[in-house]
Amino acid sequence: EIFGMHENADITFNRAESTALSATILHLQPRETSEGTGKSSYELVTELITEIESKTPDLLNDEEAGEFTFIVNEQSGLLTSLDTVLKQEMVKFNRLVNRIKTSLTDLRKAINGIIVMSSDLDQMYTAFLINELPQIWNKVSFASLKTLGSWVKDVVLRVDFMRTWLRDGLPSCFPLPVFFFPQGFMTGTLQTYARKYQVAIDTLQFEFNALSDQIPEHGPDDGVYISGLFMEGARWDFEKRQVCDSRLGEVFVSMPVIHFKPAVDHTIPHGWYSCPVYKTAERKGVLSTTGLSTNFVVAVELPSSTDPTRWIMAGAACLCNL
Repeated sequence: EIFGMHENADITFNRAESTALSATILHLQPRETSEGTGKSSYELVTELITEIESKTPDLLNDEEAGEFTFIVNEQSGLLTSLDTVLKQEMVKFNRLVNRIKTSLTDLRKAINGIIVMSSDLDQMYTAFLINELPQIWNKVSFASLKTLGSWVKDVVLRVDFMRTWLRDGLPSCFPLPVFFFPQGFMTGTLQTYARKYQVAIDTLQFEFNALSDQIPEHGPDDGVYISGLFMEGARWDFEKRQVCDSRLGEVFVSMPVIHFKPAVDHTIPHGWYSCPVYKTAERKGVLSTTGLSTNFVVAVELPSSTDPTRWIMAGAACLCNL
């Protein structure tokens, strides 16, 4: 209370400490145990390799593009801004899928003694035993704090969304967490508006309108509908349509679909909270080569039930990935 935190902050702290302790214990476990009726570590890892191989999606291919995707503008000779974003995301996902497939094949060969077990493969072997994301995958992965099993499911869902977009054209609503580089997606949205209305992109910023929790059937005329965000440190009141105090025990709360609409010389309405959006609950990152943070995405403006400084003290923020 002294620091303006909600009681849920204790839950978050204790959960983080328990997770760190469990991770330390797992890392201290020996690879091999005494002989018994259970499976050996080699058998467990080999089975996991087979399971992940069966779930790994195929590469995203331009040839799968539908009739409404990658349409070249006759006047400019360029793709639309969001089609360019899709191409960039496809490159990143294909690099990740390739890394998964080749490293799984190499690890199987190393276990069977066909090739040398490199340091990367050795670390990957250990990570598989404790359900942890291998560093060899993490280097080319999207930002994530998930365990290995959950991460693999996440990869499948993200690639499926990109493949649906590739085949069927623009979706009515975009889950912001699916992107490797969501800032690039938002810039593409601003570029689309700037080209449509012939305005300077430097004068554009987003204005935000929180809708309902239902996915709209059709996209907006301008801007994009965004879903998939979670709020920590506060919650969204769907009836009053504003930010309010969290309920005890509800650490993460789903956010409604939000309309990101470009506007010229936009300013935040008085009394609204500028809520930061992060990729993960770590809430920290470094500046990338583009000059943007590797974790912070954007500040979403939301109506507030009280003075916005209260949510700043409470550390209220939206997260893309839990």
